Amino acid sequence: MKTIFLDFDGVLHVIQANVEERFSKLYLLEDLAKDFSFEVVISSTWRLFYDVSSLKENLKTLGERVVGVTGDIVTGPYARYLEIKAYAEENHILDWRAIDDASQEFPKDEKRLIECQSDMGIGKKQIEVLKSWLVSA
Repeated sequence: MKTIFLDFDGVLHVIQANVEERFSKLYLLEDLAKDFSFEVVISSTWRLFYDVSSLKENLKTLGERVVGVTGDIVTGPYARYLEIKAYAEENHILDWRAIDDASQEFPKDEKRLIECQSDMGIGKKQIEVLKSWLVSA
């Protein structure tokens, strides 16, 4: 099963979103879920402040795809990448992509990162990259 490690801030909404703007880009991933099979693991720091059921609720229909959250915070270089890598290894996930706006949290040559711009969030470009990965065997 293909797995998406999902950040929230700077991906599902712009980094400085007010309450009304939160999750304004969620519909793009919900639309993708209508045509493709994948699981979601939440890698956002929101996981530290909300329980899994609350996080799923925020993700509306996409919440049904959530299978977990990454673990404890890692500090140092490439922290987000190391959190994802640890979860993937522990759960035997081989085929994954991370959607994140914090490229500095990943090695420069990490091809599984689908980078978003903090001030824009996920858009058509990132969705096309996801689609091409999801249709591949």
